[in-house]
Amino acid sequence: MSKNVSNDKSDPESANDLISKSIVSLHPIEKRILSILYPLKEKWITDNQLIKESGLSIDQIRRGIEWLKFKNLILIEDKSDVKIYLKNKSTLKNNGFVLPERKLVNCIKKGNNNIADIIKDIEFDNNKEVFAAIKFGKNNNWINVENNSIFLLPESEFLSNEEKLLEKLIKSDSLLLSNLNNSENTSFEILKKRPNILDIKKITNKKYIITNLGISIFDKLSTDTVSDNGKDIERKLAVEHLINDGWRNLKFEQIDVEAPLPLLAYGKKNPLIDFIDEVKEILIGMGFSEIDGNLTQSSFWNFDALFIPQDHSARDMQDTFYLTSAKTLAAPLPDTDILKSVSQIHENNWHYKWNISESKPYVLRTHTTPVTIQYLVKEKPDEDKVFLIGRVFRNEKVSFKHLVEFHQIEGIFTSKNANLRQLIGIQTEFYNKLGIKKIKFWPTFFPYTEPSLQSMVYNDKFDKWIELFGMGIFRPEVTLSLGIKNPVLAWGGGFERLAMLRFDLDDIRELYYNNLSWLKGVPKCLL
Repeated sequence: MSKNVSNDKSDPESANDLISKSIVSLHPIEKRILSILYPLKEKWITDNQLIKESGLSIDQIRRGIEWLKFKNLILIEDKSDVKIYLKNKSTLKNNGFVLPERKLVNCIKKGNNNIADIIKDIEFDNNKEVFAAIKFGKNNNWINVENNSIFLLPESEFLSNEEKLLEKLIKSDSLLLSNLNNSENTSFEILKKRPNILDIKKITNKKYIITNLGISIFDKLSTDTVSDNGKDIERKLAVEHLINDGWRNLKFEQIDVEAPLPLLAYGKKNPLIDFIDEVKEILIGMGFSEIDGNLTQSSFWNFDALFIPQDHSARDMQDTFYLTSAKTLAAPLPDTDILKSVSQIHENNWHYKWNISESKPYVLRTHTTPVTIQYLVKEKPDEDKVFLIGRVFRNEKVSFKHLVEFHQIEGIFTSKNANLRQLIGIQTEFYNKLGIKKIKFWPTFFPYTEPSLQSMVYNDKFDKWIELFGMGIFRPEVTLSLGIKNPVLAWGGGFERLAMLRFDLDDIRELYYNNLSWLKGVPKCLL
């Protein structure tokens, strides 16, 4: 049965009109591709064959194929597959390949069946390999583990399905996933998750065939390609045609001026994302490194570690999103020494009985500081500059200046001699790089910094000073209880407020409206 598309028309005139219009719209690339497919008629031709026989570039082939497909002049068959290789195949061919579970069997056959002795055996590179061998040995029903000793079962004398697939790969250059049977498919899924065994490459095979309409058009095209006087039809007017007046005797190919043009609706980044990228470049240029962390945090890292008392109003359900389950979530409680130190700091300074149960509930982070604090606790740097821009969540009523979910920008600088003057300098340089020149700093209060400042920038549109970022030096009650010795300068605030200044917006919600005219109208670079 033919795979070509039937294009029979009940009305011969309408069929001829369709063919004539199609011929007029054909590009030389399309004609070249049809000239390759036409002689084959019922046979498929591959991508590589078409490139080789046409002499066209891969980009020309792709364009021509899309045009012809749109006009129903060709059919495309697109099949993808996965090619499987062995890593370090040359080494495997010479020395063979032994999976850890087979090494375990060989080790036990030598008389080593105690787990402690097996770990020391030269067969294995490290402890992880031994435990992997035990896991897969049990899966294959090769071994039985009793009281730290391992005994072989009769099944260990036979090759596993994974070993059979590896032997097949060693004998051949590669295997196609489509050619594997069910058992080999299962073995492949197991082996591809194991390190340093398989290499995988996705391949795509495309084939093309001319349709009945394509054949009819090419027949007509072949008849009309030569003019009455025996000369080829010209597509372009050349200089020599004008010089010798030869254009009067030429027959030119028709141009379809009514051919529809595609409606282009290019996608682009949201202006807010573009602005985030710009700010990241500025901070990296100032010597900061970017860090990131989890959106979910325990109450300990979100509140307690930052010297926020357990009866503080910010911890209420009205301000914070609490999660009902802590399963599979990151940021657990720290070790006992840190818990003890933090609890003593709270009790000595806030004068209440600190309760560990208040630190266990998980929340959607209300600020990004728990991420930076955990970074400092983990890395314990003597000197460092890091920043992050990430989403935070507040259980607030949405308004022109408040959102439930928004971005926060935060930066910290720590060194032996870090001081408030340096922090003001960092903030001033950051604002200047954003084009903000009118800046001043007011004293304020934050639970986890002292001294604390509020940066103020002047908004020409509203003719007034507006609050932007908070800043300060982490209190000793925060740093010392967590084992951080050097002073830590910190600053941060809502990124959307900064974006409102950049895009001259009155309402913070406009950043998230689906207003396509605004989204498309914001220029890539603002001068």
